[in-house]
Amino acid sequence: MWIGDLLADASPPEKPKFKSPLVLIHGLWTGSWCWRPWATHFSNLGWECWAINFRGRFETERRTLLKRLQFQDCVEDLKRVIRSAGFPPVLVAHSLGGVVAQKAAEDEKISALILLSCLPPREIQMATPRLRRNLRLKYAPLIFLRRPFCLEEKDFRRLWLASVPQGRHADILGRMVPESSYLVREFLDRRAEIDPKRIRCPVLVVGGSEDRVVPATSLRAVAQSLRADLKEYPDHGHWVMGEAGGD
Repeated sequence: MWIGDLLADASPPEKPKFKSPLVLIHGLWTGSWCWRPWATHFSNLGWECWAINFRGRFETERRTLLKRLQFQDCVEDLKRVIRSAGFPPVLVAHSLGGVVAQKAAEDEKISALILLSCLPPREIQMATPRLRRNLRLKYAPLIFLRRPFCLEEKDFRRLWLASVPQGRHADILGRMVPESSYLVREFLDRRAEIDPKRIRCPVLVVGGSEDRVVPATSLRAVAQSLRADLKEYPDHGHWVMGEAGGD
C-alpha cells in the first residue's frame, strides 16, 4: 500500500488484537523486505504491520530520487505515516532508521518506540570501530560527489552480516539497493540531534554484544539517554533481524 510517497508492505492479522499498527523502519541499503520474517511473526500474534520503504527503493526514477533524498525527508515521510494511522503506532526501527524514528517521535504521538542496533545521535559520544572508520575513507569520493551507491559486498558482510549465518548472506546481499549519499553521510557523521525530553512514550533499545557497526557501549548510552529499557544479546551483531535466534 502507498502512504503518501512511501510504499509499505502491509501484513494484516487474521485476528486483530491491538489497535496500534507496528510500523517497521529499515536502515541503509535495505528496504521493507528485511522485515518479512518479523512482520509475519507479529501479524500472527494479532498486530497489523506496515513495513515501509523510504524513497528510492522501487520507483522508476530511483537514482534521481536518491540524489535528493536527505535525512529530514525521511523524518517528514515517517511523520505522515504516523498521522495516517487510526491509533498511535508502535515504531520498530533498525540502525539509522532508529534515528529517523526518534526525530519523528519528538513531534508525533506514538504508543512505543523499539530501537534495534540504533546509531547514537550527535550528542552521545561514540567510539568509532576501525572498520567503520575505513568506510568513511573508502567511500568519501562518492559521498563528496553526492552519488547514490551500494556498499561493496565484502564490507556489508564484515560489518552488517558478521553474526548472520553464511547461508543467509546471498539472499540479503542480492536485495541490497543503492543508497542516498546524504543518508550515508548522516550515518557516518551523526549530525542529527535528539531531545529525549520530547519523546514521551515507552522506549526499548535492543542490540548485540558483537555489533561491529554500533558498539554495545553506544547502545547502552542511547538507552540511558532515553531512560529506556535495554535488551543486549550476547553473540549477536548488527543485523539482528536475520541472525540465528533473531526471528
